[in-house]
Amino acid sequence: MHHAKSTLAEVLALKLHEIKIEDIADEVRLLATGLFVDTVGVTLLGMTDTSVSVLQSALKDQCALGPASVIGSDIKLNILDAALINGAAAHAADYDDMASAMAGGGHPSAVLVPTVLAVGESVNATGAQVLEAYIVGFEAACRLGRVVHWHHYEKGWHPTSTLGVFASAMAAVRLLGVSIHNSATALGIAASFASGVKANFGSMTKPLHVGHCARNGVFSAQLAANGFSSNLAAIEHRQGFLATFNGLSNARPEYILDDWGKILEIEKAGVGAKQFPCCGSTHAAIRAVLKIRNMRVPHKNIESITVTENRRRVPHTDNPNPTTGTQAKFSVQYVVARAFIDGVVRLEHFEENAFMDPYIRSLMQKIKIETYPPAPIDDSGDENNAFAADVQIRWCDGDIRTASTPNMLGRGALDPMTSDEQWEKYQDCASRLLNVEKARKSYEMLNKLETVAQISEITSVLRA
Repeated sequence: MHHAKSTLAEVLALKLHEIKIEDIADEVRLLATGLFVDTVGVTLLGMTDTSVSVLQSALKDQCALGPASVIGSDIKLNILDAALINGAAAHAADYDDMASAMAGGGHPSAVLVPTVLAVGESVNATGAQVLEAYIVGFEAACRLGRVVHWHHYEKGWHPTSTLGVFASAMAAVRLLGVSIHNSATALGIAASFASGVKANFGSMTKPLHVGHCARNGVFSAQLAANGFSSNLAAIEHRQGFLATFNGLSNARPEYILDDWGKILEIEKAGVGAKQFPCCGSTHAAIRAVLKIRNMRVPHKNIESITVTENRRRVPHTDNPNPTTGTQAKFSVQYVVARAFIDGVVRLEHFEENAFMDPYIRSLMQKIKIETYPPAPIDDSGDENNAFAADVQIRWCDGDIRTASTPNMLGRGALDPMTSDEQWEKYQDCASRLLNVEKARKSYEMLNKLETVAQISEITSVLRA
């Protein structure tokens, strides 16, 4: 199928093909490695989630053995099933990193790390090749996110999955050594695999979206590598991805190459790892509350706590009465009360019945949510307070304290987690499956990802 004018898939495939790890600055490779390590940690944690055991039980009679490791286990499966299970695990705890350009703070690494580990292990890739493919996929997700930004998210699509399938396809074609033409074909195939609705947030189906799209992205790449065909205009066609998922009038295809080559998406301010094991839309409020807690510790006699945040954060986090641990992760009232009383938000706070703690519940009733008025749009296509929060705490004695968190998505290029914070999180996540020695060894190897001769050296250490 020949087009006089290049299609979006051809343009994107060509540009992504130009990204080479040797051209990427040291500090950016370091940043990418940090996000990669973080994702492996949260995947190990996710492997212990009920959703993943249920998924594995449902698949038990049809999974074929193969070259790709299921992280934190001694099982090796075919590439597609490993990508599916590892992908679901990567997102099961909702503790994975976020990117604002991926329409509303999607989670690119949860899709990409399972993809590049499964494909990388099958082709005996080096650590550097795996890292390069991961960065390429990250760029693809965010570039397409710019095109569909906000309307796509508000319509009800889950961008981690609907855009992640293109990211996974592009990471996989890089490791499979596919031509530029066939890479564009993979994008066309992926356009038909995009799926995931936000109605399923708060259920086991949300992380399944991520496993499903990692699997489908890899499948798109495998098909294209073998000569399968697709419409190369499947993204912008009048009955293609943009038209059906957004409506053509709500898409901005000209943004796909905007400022290409200046700065990689992974090093932008709108990318960050999660310091806290709950919905990323709640983190700014948690950080602001912790600042106030440092000013005045007494918890008694609180009259009210007011959290002001961007209106886009509210629909999925204004949950004053969570009845499960999963719902508690999406309750700004719960995490703010927990942060104020405990000075920390940890995994254990979403386990057993921690969210029913009567003291926490009484404080939750005093929390009010307010929203900022609409604000100017910044370079990423977000409002300039999209991930900011202001918190005001009023005591019965008349004392009022306020604190703010600036617009920053998690801990990324502007304020990455320290190595101590990163290890603390990794250890907390990994310790349920790996002993301390294996956790430490895998963490150290992952941090040297680029120098590893074969990615299987790392996956073998990640076996429980």
